[in-house]
Amino acid sequence: MMASESNEAGGAAAESKVRSCAMCHRGICPDVVARRAVTGGVCDECFRHLEARSGMPLLDFLNGLDVPVLATDGDAVAQLANRPLLELLGKGPSQVRGRRGGDVFECAYAHLPEGCGQTVHCSGCAIRRAVTETFITGKSLHEVPAYLNRDMATQFLQLGLLISTEKAWGMVLLRIDHIGPRQEPREQSAHG
Repeated sequence: MMASESNEAGGAAAESKVRSCAMCHRGICPDVVARRAVTGGVCDECFRHLEARSGMPLLDFLNGLDVPVLATDGDAVAQLANRPLLELLGKGPSQVRGRRGGDVFECAYAHLPEGCGQTVHCSGCAIRRAVTETFITGKSLHEVPAYLNRDMATQFLQLGLLISTEKAWGMVLLRIDHIGPRQEPREQSAHG
């Protein structure tokens, strides 16, 4: 699906300022934000309330986030996608749920005979690796660089991404922090 060198440090550091909980508006410590790469805008108490599902359904919560989020199982199979992600992809929920990540994002390699997750390219996929690591270890990853070779019916695009992951509700929440044209590192000239 996607390939990139994984950010060994787990991505960018959490913000140092205290933020307010998106649900109860109390302050959230920076360590909570760092621990929750995707749901960092929710305090511990509200998060426990959401986890117990005694409050709002997960999809309603995800739709309340203004960034694209995909909830996957440990094998990068989509379970839920919020409205911003569906809008970004130009898809409906039935075109996402139960499909592998490469099929959801229209990765060029997912269209090979082996399929998403089975090609030689998949072992280096930063998104697949981030989802798997977070699912196994429970460790959130922040702004991991990745790239996507997207195969559209009319064009081939190379996109650069920054992604964050968090394990919650027995799934991995994958947030798209940034998406744009793939940028190659500039070579330094001899003249500086």
